[in-house]
Amino acid sequence: MKRLGFLLGAGLALLLAACGGQMGGKPLSPAVAVPEGPRVTPYPDWQSGNADFECRQAGVTFDGAYKIDPPTSGTYPLDTYGHQVTVNFSPDGRYVDWSSNLAIAAVIVKGGPGANVYLYDPPATSGNGLRSPDHPRPGQIPAISHVAFCWEYRLSAEKTAETRYTRQYYWEIHKMGDRSELTLSAGQVFPVNYQVRVAVSRFEERDFAVRGTITLRNNTPIPFEVQSVSDLVFPDIPASVDCGPLPRTLEPGQSLSCTYQAPLPNKEARTNTATATYVRQGQERLRQVSATAPVTFGEPTTVLDGQVEVSDDRYGPLGSVAAGEAPKTFAYTLDVGPYPCGNQDTSYPFTNTASLRTNTTGNTATSSWTVQVRVPACAQGCTLTQGYWKTHTKYGPAKPRNSTWDRVGPKGEDTDFYRSNQTYYEVLWTPPSGGNPYYQLAHQFIAAKLNQLNGAATPPAVAQALTWAEGFFSAYTPSGPFSRTLTQQARAYASILAQYNEGYLGPGHCSE
Repeated sequence: MKRLGFLLGAGLALLLAACGGQMGGKPLSPAVAVPEGPRVTPYPDWQSGNADFECRQAGVTFDGAYKIDPPTSGTYPLDTYGHQVTVNFSPDGRYVDWSSNLAIAAVIVKGGPGANVYLYDPPATSGNGLRSPDHPRPGQIPAISHVAFCWEYRLSAEKTAETRYTRQYYWEIHKMGDRSELTLSAGQVFPVNYQVRVAVSRFEERDFAVRGTITLRNNTPIPFEVQSVSDLVFPDIPASVDCGPLPRTLEPGQSLSCTYQAPLPNKEARTNTATATYVRQGQERLRQVSATAPVTFGEPTTVLDGQVEVSDDRYGPLGSVAAGEAPKTFAYTLDVGPYPCGNQDTSYPFTNTASLRTNTTGNTATSSWTVQVRVPACAQGCTLTQGYWKTHTKYGPAKPRNSTWDRVGPKGEDTDFYRSNQTYYEVLWTPPSGGNPYYQLAHQFIAAKLNQLNGAATPPAVAQALTWAEGFFSAYTPSGPFSRTLTQQARAYASILAQYNEGYLGPGHCSE
């Protein structure tokens, strides 16, 4: 069910004007055409009746009608052939959206003494923001009392288009990752995103033709007589159509299947359209229905290596790619790590290879990507910025959550932060308005403590800054007061901790 698409911006102005409302000028006259929408005709004095009566009053040609009264949102059956309409009324009862699997010619929206008639040409299967005319004064929209739908039944048409030719494909594969170097602490796992692009590098082909079926269905309660069926490949290539003897009567629930074929000069993409002319039994007015299919050559009759299977030696199967789908890109993620630390910095190459194999000849092609991973010596570790820690919580938005938060306190990121009356998480997301030294220091302090808990080595200058900050937060709240000297000290220690968190001081920065 579609969400309510109530009138916004310029669309609201146009529809209000079309319904007789005022937008800083005179109301538009009746039967104003809204661009790319229905023609709206307001009736100030509308006579209510059953659905057939109201559709005749609107002056529309129709085969069927349905009225929803009272105005209740939901899905309603229009007939016994599976046609239905879904309506959504706005909370204030003044607007309605609708959608249907049957093309609707007119929708009547009654409210107050009047009604708006929405005429769809061609018939439509949905509409948004329909309403009744203004009453009693311009700009005042009465609540909807009922909605009526009017429609003409039509035959439905569908068609297939099968092309014929011979082609041999040659393929290429290219793999890349969003990281080529990483610095990880011992035991850290880092997700690397990969893309593998598979494409046809060249091909050979010959012979072209199109053929298929045209199916007409009578999913309506009334009989129709099919007069003729034609088929044209754009722009001017007629196809040979075989439907059997015509005219042919289609009773309710019956269908007619035709075949067609046409030779083509080349494999240029085209549009193929079938058109059937028919009448309602007992009437003379001609009606038409069309079905269109693209004429493309993605499925050759005879093909060599028309499909490949793609896989990654670490990830596993990625899927298959047919020539008509190429080029196609597979996106996936692999976790790099964990790796142990040693007595000195250690480098680990993480290489994985994507490959393809063709389905006919078994030809293969490969492409690899290597990530060089540096793991600092055990005693060092590496640091992450406050931006990393504030987003890798249970609240996201980044994934996964870093479990180091559990070591802050029993509530993790929701642990109370000293005397601030806030949690660690809330403090990290509170901007230091006006250069507040409390929050400037707190942001870097929390990140530094988490880095320390995560195993990053703490230089003496950083340890001194952390000790001073703990005393500061134990004595003060975010509102201070802070002397000039105290403010300068807090900012100086915040700078030291920032250098530590960003990798300029201490063991270095981890990849984020």
